Amino acid sequence: MPFAPIIRALTRSPLTQELSTKLDQHPHLHLCGAARLPKGLVASAIAQKRQQSLLVICASLEEAARWSAQLEAMGWAAVNFYPTTEASPYEPLDPESELTWGQMQVLAELIKGQTEPPRAIIATERALQPHLPPPEVFRDYCLTLAPGVNLDAKALDRQLAKLGYERVPLVETEGQWSRRGDLVDIFPV
Repeated sequence: MPFAPIIRALTRSPLTQELSTKLDQHPHLHLCGAARLPKGLVASAIAQKRQQSLLVICASLEEAARWSAQLEAMGWAAVNFYPTTEASPYEPLDPESELTWGQMQVLAELIKGQTEPPRAIIATERALQPHLPPPEVFRDYCLTLAPGVNLDAKALDRQLAKLGYERVPLVETEGQWSRRGDLVDIFPV
């Protein structure tokens, strides 16, 4: 978190106050003409001062990866990179499971994180193209398990099947699960 002291100082600066006031008047703010580092510092300071999440839309996956690393260095509690493909929207898409699982993980974190501290979300412009279900529909397809929680075995079996997990004798890849007596082995997404 080498940039955390700079961001704390920026949250008290007149520039941040002026930009925050502009955000009260307009729903979004474009920071054009500045390099990535100053944009990230100012955007982080504004978002953290307002205790809001930050959404960064990038032109390419490479730029998104650089933003992700930069925001992690700025001390964000959570930085979520929403993966997407570089394929044209007119090309047939055969999404790789890793890509799909990564997208679902970010969406689940966003739904779960509605009560958690603000987070930074980085995505490419391509990620804005597909339509997603409303959060309340997606929430029904999220399952969080924790050690020591007692669950009904048959209900868990049904929920895992509903979520698209494949029951196998031996778990080897993401999206698979198995049961041996009371022991359940899940390779989470």
